[in-house]
Amino acid sequence: MDMLSRQNTLPLRGLAALGIVVFHVLLMLCSHPFINMWGGHFVALFLVLSGYGLEESRRQKGLADYWHRRIQRVVLPVAFFIVAYNYLFAHIPVLRFRLEDAGMQRCLDELLYLRPSFWFVFFILKCYLVYWVGTRFLSGRLRWAFFAGCALVQLNLSSPSGHLEAEQSLSFLAGVLLSQKREWVARQRGRKLWGWTLLLLAIGGICLVLKTYTPLHALKGTTPYAYLLCPFRLTWGLALVPILSALRPHRLGVVQTLGKYSLEIYVAHIPFMRMLPADGGLLAFLVCSLIGFAILMIYRKFVQDKLGISEAIFILVNVVFVAKYAERISEGVAFWCTLAAAVGYYVVKSLPLPLRRRGELPRKPPSFGGVGGGFFCVIIFISALLVQYAIDPWELQVDRWSALYSPIRNLLPVWQLLHVPFYLLGNVGLSFFAAAAFFVWSIRKAYGKERAVRVGLLMSLSVAVWYEVAVRSDLITNLLLAAGIIVLFLPRMTDAWVERWRWWIAVGVGLLASTRLIVQVPVGLLLLPWLRRMSLRRQCALALLTFCVFALTFLPFALWDWQQFYHFRNNPWALQTRQGNASDFLLFVPLALFLAMEWKGCAFRYYRNSALMLVVLVGVTFAHNMYLGQNFDLFSPAYDITYLTTAIPFCLLAMTAKNDD
Repeated sequence: MDMLSRQNTLPLRGLAALGIVVFHVLLMLCSHPFINMWGGHFVALFLVLSGYGLEESRRQKGLADYWHRRIQRVVLPVAFFIVAYNYLFAHIPVLRFRLEDAGMQRCLDELLYLRPSFWFVFFILKCYLVYWVGTRFLSGRLRWAFFAGCALVQLNLSSPSGHLEAEQSLSFLAGVLLSQKREWVARQRGRKLWGWTLLLLAIGGICLVLKTYTPLHALKGTTPYAYLLCPFRLTWGLALVPILSALRPHRLGVVQTLGKYSLEIYVAHIPFMRMLPADGGLLAFLVCSLIGFAILMIYRKFVQDKLGISEAIFILVNVVFVAKYAERISEGVAFWCTLAAAVGYYVVKSLPLPLRRRGELPRKPPSFGGVGGGFFCVIIFISALLVQYAIDPWELQVDRWSALYSPIRNLLPVWQLLHVPFYLLGNVGLSFFAAAAFFVWSIRKAYGKERAVRVGLLMSLSVAVWYEVAVRSDLITNLLLAAGIIVLFLPRMTDAWVERWRWWIAVGVGLLASTRLIVQVPVGLLLLPWLRRMSLRRQCALALLTFCVFALTFLPFALWDWQQFYHFRNNPWALQTRQGNASDFLLFVPLALFLAMEWKGCAFRYYRNSALMLVVLVGVTFAHNMYLGQNFDLFSPAYDITYLTTAIPFCLLAMTAKNDD
């Protein structure tokens, strides 16, 4: 059988992952120099096979969905595992004893690579990035020169993992080269193959002897020492390919299974290695590693191909609210309530969605709509009213429940005539019901009755929405209003339509921006593709008109009391921007530009990208402030998690439009 066939390389990946686990166990139990040198060879083998497989895949499929596959199969599973195990170990006493520092700070440190627990994952992602750039923009010798240059830079750079990345600088590149020379390798059979294998072992042996030489060993941890480790790891890692292939691992089904789940096997044991030296450490390590593997398998089985970004954000936002307010009862209650909420919302998002378009005959009775769905929505409406009137807003520590009672100290300007009727009714919080009704009505106009009722049901089951209703918040009201307007106008937005109504669009954007500054995020993602195609002069004119309309809406405030309007500690600008950091825009701006250009007329992608951008905006701001203030308690008053609810309208829209584009 071909040594480099898929049938053979898959079990080799499994053996590499198993070898890394065994090495870590032996190393933690007995740190003998002989044991210490073996783990890196299995890592090199894994990287060689990864580079080889990626180049083979490119030959067959090109770079289509390149990052989608990398993110879905590597980034998201590892991120899910990091968050899940940190939360589990922080709230289960027996496990917390074994991993004392599990929690928010450890979670962020590992996600941001400030703690090099998962150095291999971040390293292979860098390899993926270098490969994509070189393959996407270069070809021929320039491509290989770029690969070699990046490998050389990595060899000379330090990283949070110390020398571990430097010593593997050439492994991934060697795998790509192995794919290029596959036909030549296939001709090396029998004595020729084993001759090359012995040569690789000899080169690695020479490097091993040199690195044990006392004057050279004294350089350990330095760049010159990495020049010895790199060929040592690479040559013996390459030699493992024919050596392990000679054992014919493809004949063993269990080894094939190990290859299929090689990433999960590697990742699942990493955080628990330091348990090994303690009393009963081996048993604790095995149990915790099995829990970690189960977490990753749950992701692979129930999340990876079944949960989209919009559904995941919808579940995440609501679960965060459940965790925060259940924690006020007890940690144990919070833990089980959070797990139950995650499972419950996963089931809810899976409720069947009618896929027929309006005007078509139904192929089966609709799952939503009709008398039952409408009656349920009426019950929810009455319940929400009762909840809102049962809570005294003056006793809440929420600063935005009524703009008209405290105009200067609140975010909403007096000019909002839409609030006047509700003010006259004595409850500005009633504006939520009007905005929600408009939002659901806009979905009915665009997608039909069944989907509108489904959105209404999902809103009624959202804990985050119920919170906003209870505290009479205007935050989600403004986003529902903006989202409803977008739903109505998005189908009409062609180049000719935008060109015809461009000045009125600028006026509308200015008015929407004055309700909440964060509304500019989804509006900006919507309009940027058209704005980019206009001349610079027209771009400036439209931007100026938008700003003038925005400023004019606040003119009554400014004329009334400029000192209070601008210099007051809790003026409208301070309250909306005080948690932000200017440096974060180095991430926000390129991400927003990418998301704006990526949706390309597809309503589903636009709604999904808007929800993603809103969550990233809040999440990155919170994470940055946690490190600045060294306060890693997400549920402390320093972090207003209700800003996460801004993504909910666009999550619902993405879930509604998913099958239409």
